[in-house]
Amino acid sequence: MPDQIQHFLLVYDVAHSEAEVTEYGTDYEVALAAYSERERAARENHEDLDIVLVGADSIETVRRTHSSYFELRVGSGFDSFLPA
Repeated sequence: MPDQIQHFLLVYDVAHSEAEVTEYGTDYEVALAAYSERERAARENHEDLDIVLVGADSIETVRRTHSSYFELRVGSGFDSFLPA
């Protein structure tokens, strides 16, 4: 059986070059609702953010396909997805 698509919400703060990632597993409906809410909040608060909902087989694939979001430093939000 092929791997199921995992959903990741990437929120990149352009001004601070900081990012956060939230994993939603295979629950697309919850991921989509979180994405919509984050987009709405960013517009209302005039935040300079890139907000992307990504579906992939793994976080490693997301790291390859969206590498510009992965400024790897402790506390960036992505470091928790790196191998120990």
